[in-house]
Parts: sequence; C-alpha cells; structure tokens
Amino acid sequence: MTDLKSFADLVPVDSGLCVAVTLRADGTPQATVVTAAVLPHPATGADTVVFVSPGATVKLANLRADPTITLTIRAGWQWTTVEGTAQLVGPDDPHTGIDAERQRLVIRDIFAAAGVTQDWDAYDQAMQDKRGTLVFVTPHRTYTNAATP
Repeated sequence: MTDLKSFADLVPVDSGLCVAVTLRADGTPQATVVTAAVLPHPATGADTVVFVSPGATVKLANLRADPTITLTIRAGWQWTTVEGTAQLVGPDDPHTGIDAERQRLVIRDIFAAAGVTQDWDAYDQAMQDKRGTLVFVTPHRTYTNAATP
C-alpha cells in the first residue's frame, strides 16, 4: 500500500490545489489544476486521492482512454507527487456501488477536507448541471521532498 500521508498533510495548506497530468492520445502530457483530497473510496474503503471534474473536459476524455494520472500538490517549497490509475464515477461513468447521493456527498467531502466553503446547495446544482464526475486515483507510487518523522 502506498502511503498518502504526505499528500494529505498538504491538502489543507493551500485549498487542496494540485496539478493533475493526464496523457493525450499521442502520449504527450496534458496538465490542469484541480482541488483534491485524500479520502477513502466509498466502495472499497481504500485511501485514494480524489477530485471532481465537470463532465465535458479534456482530462476526463484522456482518462477514459488511458487512466494513467499523476498529481502533484505543493505548499511553499514542500511537495508530494502521486502516480496512479484513475477510476471515474459520475453521470457518464456509473459505478454500481456509488449512487448519485453518495457522489454528491463525496464532492462536498473533497472541498471540506481542503478547507473550502461553498454555498453547498448552489454547488450541488452546479455539479449536477455540469455532470460532475469524481476521479478516484489509486496510488501506485508516491514521492515527496517532505521530511519524514
């Protein structure tokens, strides 16, 4: 099991902002900024890095073709990178063990872990309108410049 503690420790420092890198069909990287958190996967209970994306994005198209993903979170000079495999869960990517209500709550949990507050009712509606999709990243490798105790 890959330890996500150093990643989780940085989430509340800068609102969970991190760079997500996916692969285009030609193998070149595509980068974007997302708000992520470390949460247990609702179906398996395993720790994952998770973020939400509107349904019609390049990153989701890339991940549907190749679930390889890398996320780097930083705060000041401290950073942690997670390399892994993405699983999409949303209106266009249903999961038998995760219904729409659970998806809605996980989206809120991501932002709560990052210390971000929202008008939750309005945000729920926006995510529904934008076909918000959860991206659960199963880590295969993590590395960091953070000092370990």
